[in-house]
Amino acid sequence: MDFVIKPNDGIGPIKLGMLRKQVKELLSKYFVSSEGSIDYYFENSLQIEFENELANFIGISQSNFYNVIYENIDVFKTDGSELFRLIASNETGSHTLNASEYMFPEQIVTLWDLDSQYDHIGNYKKAVWAQIGIGTNSYLQFVNGL
Repeated sequence: MDFVIKPNDGIGPIKLGMLRKQVKELLSKYFVSSEGSIDYYFENSLQIEFENELANFIGISQSNFYNVIYENIDVFKTDGSELFRLIASNETGSHTLNASEYMFPEQIVTLWDLDSQYDHIGNYKKAVWAQIGIGTNSYLQFVNGL
């Protein structure tokens, strides 16, 4: 199954602003656990954070359950610096790669931990991101400490 990332909208069938109850119904057979305002699915490779029971952040890591697509490329088969440049090309202004974490503020797309240890598909030969995520404006404000 393909989970297509659409900034400011959702990842696959999960939409920002969806009710927690709706997400649980949609992904019930893949549910793993909850911890406070966060639910985990697909062996913990998908995390959804909620604010007032509405999805405000969706973070996704590589899994054998699905492919993750951004702009017609498979996120976890793509070199992390190449993915960074692709996402940056959809933003205004300049962006400098930070291998620890990065937030693209216009799309509210996050990248976390660029390292070859996450290249499960390519036999650990290239640096890929551990997680890519999208959030709402309130998530962006929270992250920016506003």
